[in-house]
Amino acid sequence: MAYVLITQSQKVRGAQDSREKQRSERRGEKRPQSKKTRKQRNSGKEKVGVQENCIIFDTDEQYGKRLMCAISRHKNLPFGVQLFTRADEMEIYLEHHTADMMVVSETCCEYGAEKPCEKQAKKMLVLTEEQKTAGENKSGNTTEVREIYKYQPADSILREIIQFLGGKEQKQEDVELIGVYSPVYEPLRSAFALSLTQVMAESGRTLYCNLEAFSGLEEVLAAQDRENLSDMIYYYRNAGAKVTEQMKQMIVSLPGFDYIAPVEFAQDISSMQTQELTEFFLKIAKECGYQKVVLEISSAVASQWKMIFACSRVYMPVRQDYISVRKVQAFEKYLLMAGMEHLWNRIEKVELPQNNLQFNAAYIGSREGEEMNGFVRTLFTGQAAKNP
Repeated sequence: MAYVLITQSQKVRGAQDSREKQRSERRGEKRPQSKKTRKQRNSGKEKVGVQENCIIFDTDEQYGKRLMCAISRHKNLPFGVQLFTRADEMEIYLEHHTADMMVVSETCCEYGAEKPCEKQAKKMLVLTEEQKTAGENKSGNTTEVREIYKYQPADSILREIIQFLGGKEQKQEDVELIGVYSPVYEPLRSAFALSLTQVMAESGRTLYCNLEAFSGLEEVLAAQDRENLSDMIYYYRNAGAKVTEQMKQMIVSLPGFDYIAPVEFAQDISSMQTQELTEFFLKIAKECGYQKVVLEISSAVASQWKMIFACSRVYMPVRQDYISVRKVQAFEKYLLMAGMEHLWNRIEKVELPQNNLQFNAAYIGSREGEEMNGFVRTLFTGQAAKNP
């Protein structure tokens, strides 16, 4: 099925043409063909002014609709967009039209390379299941081909589309996602994440979000009886994936940083697709003016590696006991076997100080908290030990 993104001018003109055709048929007249229509028919390509045409083709209908919906929310795009989830319908369309660009899932590329894609599209953006060389360019018969990772925020994919077409996107300040994740049980992981947030906030507005099923941080964050991430996700979905004023008021400010209280119901995290959850935090940050978001990622997040990919950097607290070392080794082995070594390369292992630091309800603003803050600052000045 094809979903067409139509501009308001197209709707108006289409309605006028339809009414004119009906009046002509009632009078028994044959509607005259305009020079523009004849020219378009001869060229086999329809355009609205100089607007270019982009086709999205993915047999995963849910993913395709979500990507189409995210793109359609942006105004004044320099191109029109159509979505196809069936190859036969796209082929029929391409018999009479030419795409300036096609965004094609890697799983559909065998079809695309042999049939309409490379014959009809000037450029093709391939959405890969695994990240390869960022922005890798290849050449087909007459088509310029670029590969990008499929499971990243829709805004990032849109930027690639605009840049690949040679257009200019509207300048906006990027939001940086910083992850804290470890397959190892580290009791000070949350202490490190909170100190990381405080230090990050010294150079720009920073938001902390804990994604554990059971964080235990209610007293540390003074979050008892507060509306929390569970409530925010509920309102977000009911508002049609939009950030409302009510949601903004759920963000809590502490000296030095802001946070969203952790979920009350664990399934609120596990039930969300990783891409949806990532886009949720990006929207919150952009709407509320945050430059950075620190995400404490846990196994409650489906496909944690996909969220790791969305982060510009990831800190992994580790320990040197026998089991902890082997858990990290097993995690690294899994990423390498799954072809995701690029994720391992962006992870920085951090061995936290083990000096009887007390992580309790009084941690924020305490001497222990300041000690951890100082340790975090060494990471940014290059004084911390590098990965073993």
